[in-house]
Amino acid sequence: MHCLIKEWPNKMATLMTEDGVVLWTFSDVEEARKVWQDWCSLQNDKNSSQIGRLCKSDLSEQIL
Repeated sequence: MHCLIKEWPNKMATLMTEDGVVLWTFSDVEEARKVWQDWCSLQNDKNSSQIGRLCKSDLSEQIL
């Protein structure tokens, strides 16, 4: 599964699936990334560790 992190102007970050389902909103990008990485390690799925980020400027996806 691939997920995206969208950073908002107030620096909060939303973790969502690639089809737009919001999973949770965090106080910042680093917290969202940490939760996603922790979840992936619990799932023990090496392919699940990829995460994208919606850029503020152009909303394009980038793999982090």
